[in-house]
Amino acid sequence: MSDFIIPEDYLREQALADGITHLSTGVAVIKDGKILVVRREPGDFLGGSYELPGGGIDPGETFAESVAREVLEETGLRVSKILGMFPGFEYTTPVKPKVRQMNFLVATTNDEVMLSGEHDQFRWIGPTEIDSLETTGPMADCLKAAFAAGK
Repeated sequence: MSDFIIPEDYLREQALADGITHLSTGVAVIKDGKILVVRREPGDFLGGSYELPGGGIDPGETFAESVAREVLEETGLRVSKILGMFPGFEYTTPVKPKVRQMNFLVATTNDEVMLSGEHDQFRWIGPTEIDSLETTGPMADCLKAAFAAGK
């Protein structure tokens, strides 16, 4: 699936050393110079805000497996290749005290988005739309980093 080598052992060891309790993925799907963002369902944690598709890395799952699974589950898109990584961030949720999001840039085999129940809208955005997008500060920084990595 990828020519890009993910330094998975190093990233996991570093997270453990930093006291990270959970790992997650954020996935930038790029099409025609735009990145896919999905909007969290209202009433959910951070409801109504846009984010990259992605989610928790399951026990025993590799980063690449998590990337492919999360993108397929949330958008119906199939990852054909992991192109690289870009800076992530750390966050907390009501049930996860310290999460580190690892971010990946991918290509897909299809481009027809079919949302699951976790998100209610999607958009393909360009870099000039980030500052007006309803999202968190760390996610806005993440999107800027995704565009920089995709050049």
